[in-house]
Amino acid sequence: MNKLDDGSISGLSMEHQFTFECKTACMGRCCNSITILLDPWDIEIMARQLNITGREFLAEYCKYDFSPELKWPYVRLKHAEDGPCIFMLEDGRCEIYTARSRNCRTYPIGRAVRFEQDGKKIERVFMVDKMDFCLGHKCEKSWTVKEWLDDAECEKFYELSDLYLELIHYATSQLNSRVWMNRNIAQMLMPLLYGPDLLRNKLGLSEEYLSHEEFYRRRIKALKVILMDIAAGFGYGPVERAEEGMGLGGSIMDRIKELLVKG
Repeated sequence: MNKLDDGSISGLSMEHQFTFECKTACMGRCCNSITILLDPWDIEIMARQLNITGREFLAEYCKYDFSPELKWPYVRLKHAEDGPCIFMLEDGRCEIYTARSRNCRTYPIGRAVRFEQDGKKIERVFMVDKMDFCLGHKCEKSWTVKEWLDDAECEKFYELSDLYLELIHYATSQLNSRVWMNRNIAQMLMPLLYGPDLLRNKLGLSEEYLSHEEFYRRRIKALKVILMDIAAGFGYGPVERAEEGMGLGGSIMDRIKELLVKG
């Protein structure tokens, strides 16, 4: 976003036209030795495609780390970072193409999001740097940015990803999480971030009763409750919650359960 602001990268309008089409000759080259950041919704979608739990997907296919600058946990796709993506088939196509992450599905268009102090969202799109091995730009098929993003069916991915980004913004800007967040606290957040199956089983919430998307939205809300109470324990966040002096006892767990079960 900083590079977009200072003009180092050119921002694009939704009506900007460009030519691009994946070619059989270079299929899979962009799925090799590349950092692919994943958010909780990316992981949930891919895990369901593979019929495994989010925790299993995290253990088998991801690298989990903790940013010392942002003081927040983040996840990368493990095999793609170290070599060929494990989901790349022999012909270079993707085994989980319909469930691929938002970053994979929108290439070569990139997107940056920033939340201002008042909570206003600033959204910018740009063209990712062209790679020498990529033949996609050497074609005649023309798109507008909007047509490309619509074809990639990324709207829902962006919407749900932004809920998570907004949560991080709230934690860092309003709850001073950079002061008190650490790896141990981040580990406590894991079930709400990456363990929907575990929570469903524990609370008896079937898919028929509560859709995956709605359960995700409720988990983000529950995360906000947890973060507010942790911050209050350190003397940060909204005054009224700090005065309550709430900790991680039964009362907060009751509120989390109510958010997940009743919304």
